[in-house]
Amino acid sequence: MRVAVNHLTFAEPIPDAVIASAQDAARAVEQAGGECRLVQVDATHAFLLLGFPDAETEERIKNEIGGPWMREHVVPLLASPPERTSGEVVAG
Repeated sequence: MRVAVNHLTFAEPIPDAVIASAQDAARAVEQAGGECRLVQVDATHAFLLLGFPDAETEERIKNEIGGPWMREHVVPLLASPPERTSGEVVAG
């Protein structure tokens, strides 16, 4: 299993439209075989947590769903580029 964590810092409070579009993106990720959670830390900070059964699924979902959603709904609103880290789950 693999997990990706995206740290998102928005220039202004996270718009409701981003949260609504995240619901749709999460459904698409889940239908494609992954897991997706958007965690709002405060008004301008969020973490996008993604789970994948393997690296192939991670890459496919990143290219077909996550990347396009981020470019359309998130990246234009960020104060700085997203910080993305992914890796293999080794315990838990």
